[in-house]
Amino acid sequence: MLASAAERTVPLARQFTLTRTLRAPRPLVFRAFVEPERMKFWWAPQGFRMLSCALDLREGGAWRMRIQSEETGAVQTEVGTYREIREPERLVFTHAWVRSNGTLTLPTVVTVTFTEQDGMTDVAFTQADFATQEACRSHEDGWSSSLAQLTDYAPRL
Repeated sequence: MLASAAERTVPLARQFTLTRTLRAPRPLVFRAFVEPERMKFWWAPQGFRMLSCALDLREGGAWRMRIQSEETGAVQTEVGTYREIREPERLVFTHAWVRSNGTLTLPTVVTVTFTEQDGMTDVAFTQADFATQEACRSHEDGWSSSLAQLTDYAPRL
């Protein structure tokens, strides 16, 4: 029996959203997402450290970061392109990993919104368009760890 049109449709894109309230004003929290000297304190998940970060902070500009596992020493490179920069309220960029053979994983789209309230900043971090649920879960775990570090770092911004 042939599959119906409904059975042949592609499943909805896989995504997650994480939210955090940070004890810092919105302009400083936004800068923590776009200034390497601030990003090094939180961007990589716990157990990793940033080795290098290059940003061309303009719509259409590329970014590239290398992180290293403190446990194994393995180095990973992540790259992307800025799609939207509305300082200090919104940041949209693509994200992909560079494989050992130099090719890229399928890019995902990250959207970060910043809302200030009473001197605090609510951050909503969404990453979408994952190829698999496993990749989505892995990124959600990694970003959850990174955002926990940002939450701890925020009062020092």
